[in-house]
Amino acid sequence: MLFAHGGGFYKGDRHAGCVGELADRLTAEGYALASASYRLATPMSAFDDADKARIRTNQRRSRRAGLSLANRLTGPAFEAARRDLGAAIGVLRQQGPALGISTQKLVMIGVSAGAIAGLSLAFPPKNMPQTPAPDAVLALCGAMVQLWRLHPKGAPCLMLNSVQDRIIAPGNTDLAARRAEAALAPLHVMRCARKGHNAPVRALLEDTDDTGTPYWAHMRTLFETSPCRATA
Repeated sequence: MLFAHGGGFYKGDRHAGCVGELADRLTAEGYALASASYRLATPMSAFDDADKARIRTNQRRSRRAGLSLANRLTGPAFEAARRDLGAAIGVLRQQGPALGISTQKLVMIGVSAGAIAGLSLAFPPKNMPQTPAPDAVLALCGAMVQLWRLHPKGAPCLMLNSVQDRIIAPGNTDLAARRAEAALAPLHVMRCARKGHNAPVRALLEDTDDTGTPYWAHMRTLFETSPCRATA
């Protein structure tokens, strides 16, 4: 598993508050977890003119698709993080075996900004450099920002969002669910009853859905049923 922290692409680090608890639970069940750093607060000036134009094009497409997110969540800092986390996936696939870690299947767990980047790695934009992709993504309190890229052959993804979130408004979650269904994309959306942007993290660790199934069990199903499809 590769963990990607939140922070709006402007703050946070790989020692995020929940990563220790996640690591303890996952390793107790036989999984390995790595937590990645990525560039923060990357300005538009870090990109060449062609990439600047593509970033702006993708931002406009996100707005036209109906997303109501802050521009910083779809701009240059997002694109830099997406590339860095893709590179981290490539490094894990190459070096994992030497560390005694099986990387036959690599699942990304993203929180907030990390979830946004992870979902975009699962359904990458065609007009940007391609990076290694995860085999599946668990997105906690995130959003699918490039909805036009949803398609049937993307990596399986599970989004778990709050019913009340001031940063990722529920309308964005509903939009992702509708667009995924229309595109026959392997993106499943769930909503926890806890309120607050980071509430899905605690819901994953402690709560159950309306049927009494723990969200942790849904995560394990995603891990175990997703195909080993991506390559470095």
